[in-house]
Amino acid sequence: MTTNFSEMTPAMSTRRRLVCLLMPVLFAGAGAITPPAPPPDTVFINGRIWTGAAASPEAEAMAVTGGRIVAVGTTAEIGALAGAGTRQIDLEGGRVVPGFNDAHWHLPTRRTADLGEAGSVDVIERRLREFAATLGPDEWITGRGWGATDFPDRRPHRRYLDAVFPDRPVLLTDRDGHQTLANSRALQLAAVTRTTKDPENGRIERDAEGEPTGVLKEAASSLVRRLIPPVTADQVYRSLIAELDKAASFGLTSIQVASGSGASGVEYEAYARAVREGALKLRVRVGVPFVRDVTDARLSEFQALKQKHAGSSLTFGIAKGMLDGTVDAHTAAMLDPYADQPGTGLPMWDQPSLDAAVSAYDRIGWQVQLHAIGDRAIRMALDAFEFAGTSNASSDRRHRIEHVEVPALSDLPRFRALGVIASTQAMFASPDAITLSNYAPALGPERASRSNAFKLFDDAGATQAFGSDYPVFTMEVMRGIHAAVTRQLPDGTPPEGFYPEHRLPVAEAVRHFTAGSAYAEFADEHKGTLVVGNLADFVALSEDIFTIPPAQLATVKAMLTVMGGTITWRRR
Repeated sequence: MTTNFSEMTPAMSTRRRLVCLLMPVLFAGAGAITPPAPPPDTVFINGRIWTGAAASPEAEAMAVTGGRIVAVGTTAEIGALAGAGTRQIDLEGGRVVPGFNDAHWHLPTRRTADLGEAGSVDVIERRLREFAATLGPDEWITGRGWGATDFPDRRPHRRYLDAVFPDRPVLLTDRDGHQTLANSRALQLAAVTRTTKDPENGRIERDAEGEPTGVLKEAASSLVRRLIPPVTADQVYRSLIAELDKAASFGLTSIQVASGSGASGVEYEAYARAVREGALKLRVRVGVPFVRDVTDARLSEFQALKQKHAGSSLTFGIAKGMLDGTVDAHTAAMLDPYADQPGTGLPMWDQPSLDAAVSAYDRIGWQVQLHAIGDRAIRMALDAFEFAGTSNASSDRRHRIEHVEVPALSDLPRFRALGVIASTQAMFASPDAITLSNYAPALGPERASRSNAFKLFDDAGATQAFGSDYPVFTMEVMRGIHAAVTRQLPDGTPPEGFYPEHRLPVAEAVRHFTAGSAYAEFADEHKGTLVVGNLADFVALSEDIFTIPPAQLATVKAMLTVMGGTITWRRR
């Protein structure tokens, strides 16, 4: 029986136990298909499949057994493998690519007001009023997504929040998640005054008289954030399930969580519960904390966690650390001062301590991912990875630098030489108001011209993995691909693009969201390409992204998302 994917329901997709070894299979045009025995569980036919494999990049159909691809070829060849119990799914000529893999993702655990792209104080205040109306009278008002350009003279201040909420505590996180804006009531409850000292790795912004403006950068945000009642495990679980549904609707089949939550707390419990209840509809890799002066006991705890989940859809094996902040907050660690104000940022480690910590994780075979945005922090990360490799005589750890937004050009060759992965975020090339009016002026023209310049990494021969940094930006993959390919907003502005010399071909952008991300999590031997033996993780798209004008990429939608041969999303 043949089923159109537009008519397919998740319950109709079956997964059988793989009872035979995968048999040799040749692609269409290279020879005859060797039939697997017994017949496959499912065949997907009549598609335009981009396999991602250089030798045979195009196919029409795939056969799947036990969640893995057992044959790839023409519709006639694959259709001939079907038996009486084989489900046949017609892809209706849709463009199919490997399932998208977001290499840098975060789980939103708290319901907050959406302040993204607000554009003005008036809009922020309106959204906060609307959100506050859904809360109890004693609850904190929280929001996320503001940028400096939303405020007059790019100067956020507590007075804008006091005007609307003089008696209720308000704490708003900026788009990047590295600074917050608190109103006077929140500062009062937290006892943050003109005499409060800046915490380590944090900064309290003050006015000319020394009074706190309400802007709290990096670790200073915890002075107020610690007062907000924690979310419950059930709230986090419900958020996780909703976010996984959303991710599948964008064609995602894998996500790599960059929060460093580890083996405890409500986030871990949410992931573990989803595994127990069979609700984890994406493959999820979660980071553990990158700890200063880490002990052998703590490393053993991480090792036990990794082994506990080995082979499941929830995996561990990477540690997440922070070396600096962000350009918009002027806390990214730079080699030279910012162009629009004094200072070179806020490095969070010294080199000897960083070298020792990276070496400790590297010694037991763990991968390390370091948030490093400024050129100084990026160099520190590269130096630490080089130190660990020399000290431990280790190789192929696939250590990663997250965001790696403003590298020094002289450091680019070191990525390939050291085997360090550039974990970049495609949407960061989107030239919105914050980028053009705050980010670029902070860097100055020379550094802005090499910021989020993904082509530089490709040209240097580095392995690059794309992610979203959700919820900083949308996790809608096609929006990210559009940004990397056009370096424009969806409305076509700016007409010339944001430093257009760094535009990527569509195929390379897709590869970074598939094979590159798989390599970045040591999963390239079973996902990231649609070849025999790999997991049957793929997405059918509404348009052929390799033939439409690049300007149309942002409107392309996932029509069908499949993980392990099972449909996880179908556009109705």
